Amino acid sequence: MTKPPFFRKENPWHRRLKKLQYSLFKKLTRNAMPVFVRGGDLISIQPMAWGEYEPEVVELIKYWVELDHSDFFLDIGANIGLISCQVGHLFKQIHVFEPNPDCLSLLKINLKSMLRNKETHLHPYALGNQKERLTLMVPFDNWGGAFISSADNEYSPDVLAHKDGFAHFDPNQYQAHEVQVESAVDVMSALFSSLRSIGLRKGVIKIDVEGFESLVLKAISTTVPEDFELMVIFENWNAESSLPLLKLGSTLKGDFFHLANDARPWPHLPRAFNSLYNFIRGGHSVYLAPLTKILPPGTCVLMIRPCDI
Repeated sequence: MTKPPFFRKENPWHRRLKKLQYSLFKKLTRNAMPVFVRGGDLISIQPMAWGEYEPEVVELIKYWVELDHSDFFLDIGANIGLISCQVGHLFKQIHVFEPNPDCLSLLKINLKSMLRNKETHLHPYALGNQKERLTLMVPFDNWGGAFISSADNEYSPDVLAHKDGFAHFDPNQYQAHEVQVESAVDVMSALFSSLRSIGLRKGVIKIDVEGFESLVLKAISTTVPEDFELMVIFENWNAESSLPLLKLGSTLKGDFFHLANDARPWPHLPRAFNSLYNFIRGGHSVYLAPLTKILPPGTCVLMIRPCDI
C-alpha cells in the first residue's frame, strides 16, 4: 500500500499567534538567569522572568558576606541550585545537598554554568536522624516542594499539601523516589571539623528541607565549634510554631529573626489598595525582625556567634 506524500497545513492565525508568543517570551526572558529549568514548574518562573530567584534571600546573604562572613556556603536542599548559582562565587568553599535524583543532573550543569571557576562539593543525600533509606515525595508541578515522608517530618499532611497549593494531601499528585538519608549530626560534625581545619569559620547555611528544618537546626547547634559564626536561613510553613530548642556550646549564643516586610500595612484591605500605597511611597521594606517565642510562617534566620560578639 502506497502512503500519500507528507502534507501539513497550518492555520495562519495559529502561526501568527505562535510568532507573537515567541516574540513576547523572548522579550520577557531577555535577562533570564543562564540556568536550565523545568518548564511549567513553579520555581522556574522567577529565574526566567526576573533573572533572579528569591532576591530578598540573595540580598541578605550578600549583606552577610560584606560583613566578612564569606568562608563557606552550605546549601541544604539545593534543588536545581538557584540560590547557590547566584551567591556561590562569593564564598571560598561551597557544599550543596540534594537527594532528588531528578534534580541532580540539572543541579550539576547549573553549577557548572554559573560557577565556572569555582569548585563545588555535591552531597547527593538528605539529612535526617540516622542513616537510612526513605521516600521522597515530589509534586509533579513543583520540584522545589519535595519532602521526605517520615515520622520525623514536623509538617502535617495538610501543611505539606497547602504549601504546594493543594486543598488536601493526595499521593497521586506526587512522584515518589527512594533516597539516601544520612545522619545530620554525623555529617555536620565532620563538615565543620573539615572547615575548621583549613581556617574557615564564618559562613552561611541555607536550609530548605520541607519539615526537617528543626532537626537540621538542632544538629547544627549540637556540632558547631565554639569559634564559628553562622547565619542560617530557613523556611517555616507551620503557623505559630515555637522556636526550635538549640544545644549550643556555653560560649555561643543563638538569635532568631524573621525576614519580614511591610508590603501589606493594612492586610484587612484589598491587595490593590496596599499596592497603590506602596507605589505612592516608593516601595516596601524588607528587614530582620527579632523573634523571642513564636516562629512565624515564612523565611526565618538563626544567627550563631560567640557570646562576646
